[in-house]
Amino acid sequence: MSAGAPSRSSATHILFIAGALLAASHLANEWVKLDLPWGPVWKCSGIVVLGLYALSQRAILLGPGLLFSALGDVLLELDGLFVGGMAAFGLAHVFYSTVFIGMIRRDGLNKSGWPFAIAVLAASIALGVWFAPGQAEMGLTIPATAYSVIISIMVISAVMSKAPLMAKLGAVIFMLSDTLIAVGMFAHQPVPIGSVWITYAGAQIMIAWGLSRIAPYRDRARKQAEAASS
Repeated sequence: MSAGAPSRSSATHILFIAGALLAASHLANEWVKLDLPWGPVWKCSGIVVLGLYALSQRAILLGPGLLFSALGDVLLELDGLFVGGMAAFGLAHVFYSTVFIGMIRRDGLNKSGWPFAIAVLAASIALGVWFAPGQAEMGLTIPATAYSVIISIMVISAVMSKAPLMAKLGAVIFMLSDTLIAVGMFAHQPVPIGSVWITYAGAQIMIAWGLSRIAPYRDRARKQAEAASS
């Protein structure tokens, strides 16, 4: 590599920054309601770039999770595809959960996470009861309940893992973002303008950064261990 050429690490960091900025920029549409024809593309673009960043970091399960999230963003913008959007996000959470559960199997349980896991479970049940009438009214009881179970598993597996704190916070904030959506949709209560996108984009950025940074460090540690034993 020539002295003036950017390093691979620098290039991937630029990819992360671009994704984060693109995701954050969509907040303008939440406040102004620009109603642009390419709005869905703008909405998902930052998450797509974050997914590419994750893949560049060899986070082979996280990357598809982010890309399915981007698909969910688009589907939620299209008439009649709300359930499809929920399904895409559900698949994203399956990928995230797989990463966290894999860390639990490899590194053991984070025993200090039990109170948080119990709190997440209790909150999920309580919110499910609160949202049930609205879900039934819209004919979404089954898909909404299934989605609630999937995201609860994701968050519980996150707090019970030894994942980086940023990734754990991202998982919890993701659940908060979905709760805000449900409050408006099923409980018919107002939510602050922009709050859903701030929490959603922030959660995805935190998950992308927190989990993507693990793979290179583990690869390096493995190579160092192999070199030391040889």
